[in-house]
Amino acid sequence: MSMMIHNKKQRETPSIIRRVSVLSLLLMTTVLSACSTPMTAQNLCELKVLSLLIPKQSEEAVESGSLASIQVLKRSQEKLNQTMDLIQKNDSNHQDLSQMLANSQAISKNIDVIAKNQDNLNRLYDYQIVVFEQIPNIQAEYNLLTDMMARKNYPATQVVIAKNQVFMGERILRSIGSLSKSNEFSRHSMDDFLADLETFNVYLHAQLNGNAELGVERVKDTEMRESLLSIQEDIQVILDSETFKLLQKREPLASTYQAARDNVEISDEIFIKLNQLERNTAH
Repeated sequence: MSMMIHNKKQRETPSIIRRVSVLSLLLMTTVLSACSTPMTAQNLCELKVLSLLIPKQSEEAVESGSLASIQVLKRSQEKLNQTMDLIQKNDSNHQDLSQMLANSQAISKNIDVIAKNQDNLNRLYDYQIVVFEQIPNIQAEYNLLTDMMARKNYPATQVVIAKNQVFMGERILRSIGSLSKSNEFSRHSMDDFLADLETFNVYLHAQLNGNAELGVERVKDTEMRESLLSIQEDIQVILDSETFKLLQKREPLASTYQAARDNVEISDEIFIKLNQLERNTAH
């Protein structure tokens, strides 16, 4: 929890800007030192550097949603487009040019998708912090409720439901955690998160109001109801968020994370092709 909050604050501090600046400096230094060759070879070398850098930048951009990370990615996009223009101009007869051009255009389009959804990515990042704050409080309250039910000899089914709600809280934390990783984010991870929340809320309402279909009786004890109402207030903070509604739509977040994953795959294709060209040239 505290780590999540710390990370959020850190993202907005100059230390992150310095980290991004170091990344940009690393790109420029690498290009200048490794690509000081004749023009065509230099352009291909710069393209190789970008094929290594853009996947990492794409992942960082979707995972943090920070403006700084998007700006770094956009600068690499600009460099990518410039490099491909130079390759076309200086070596238009290159046999592998058409495929590299198609790949670079696909990467550029994916970067546009990521940049366009910066606000949504940032909102998701903030929403995850809210969930990581609220769920442990809810779990603690349910643990107290479980103890209270046991002391007052409440039906075993009620105790089991209360305990299962704690476990459901763990599932919610795991599923929201998977949304922060570009290699794990998918429609399935969104579906898991939404399904876990729905199940949790169904049983919470059943405890408060009763549900004959589920075989859950209404909790009548005043102290226990106060505890359940407190839990309901906390879970409502999660459910009322605009980001929760965004996740329910699945788009555009699913497409944005897919764009980052596609950049990894396409960049790998470019890197492999450039390595092949280097080997062929050496022979």
